Amino acid sequence: MTIDNDNLKATPLATTGGPARASTEEIGRLIYQRRQRRIRRQKMIFMAIRIASLIIVFVGWQIYGSHSIAILFAPITTVVYQGYLMFSQHGLWGQVYISVKTFAWGYALGMVIGVFVGMLTGAYRAAEAAISMYVFALYATPMVALVPIISLWVGYNFTAQIVIVTLFVVWPVTVTVFYGIKGIDAELLEVSRSLRLNRRQTWLHVLLPGAVPYIVTGATQGVAMGMVGVIIAEVNTQLTGIGDALQTATSTYHTASALAIILVIMTLGLTLRFILSQVQRWAIPWQRVDRGRRR
Repeated sequence: MTIDNDNLKATPLATTGGPARASTEEIGRLIYQRRQRRIRRQKMIFMAIRIASLIIVFVGWQIYGSHSIAILFAPITTVVYQGYLMFSQHGLWGQVYISVKTFAWGYALGMVIGVFVGMLTGAYRAAEAAISMYVFALYATPMVALVPIISLWVGYNFTAQIVIVTLFVVWPVTVTVFYGIKGIDAELLEVSRSLRLNRRQTWLHVLLPGAVPYIVTGATQGVAMGMVGVIIAEVNTQLTGIGDALQTATSTYHTASALAIILVIMTLGLTLRFILSQVQRWAIPWQRVDRGRRR
């Protein structure tokens, strides 16, 4: 009986699966590289479309503004220059700071109250029966209608502005979190009961993690509503902040200044939205993975 030395040398490789493992790792690496190239290409296309859109809007704005009456509209170049003058010479920085401070207080209070009430009414049927009808009634009520009575109760001061902004933020957050808690998979709650989790453990390990995406969604809606509340509060109570600057510009027919202030408000909103998107990427990383798979 003869022994084939070549076959003996090849046996360890065949049994350990060395070539197969190497080829699998190579395929995985190639798939990852291809996916990364596709993601980078999609990002470049997205940015190119966005830049082209901005160019089209600004060029159209410039052309239309150049052929309009100054009291009705203004070119983008005039608006930007007027905004520069307002920041450098007319103290717009201070007014922006006042508005941001008002927004921060009202937004923080609205988020805390909204998340608490939303989770309370979503988790407990007794709380839902007692509170939800008032929540949905106020959610359906235009907050602008409550501004005069709030000013009468609280006064025409900074406190009234905070209350108004809080009311603009709290109801969309409450309703969003409420539906988020109600939508948590019943099987998860059943598993928590099977594991004999107490109430605190159920909140920490089931309800709060399940509510995080809805809290972030409510926070995003709260940014938009909070910015609206800031302007309404500043115009209808004591004239301060950006609302004061906007009211002054429109009442004196300085259209370029008014448009510049509106651009500042839009920039603040986009900045806050970007910050929230970064928080969302940190708090809900699995959504980013799902978006990458859908692409």
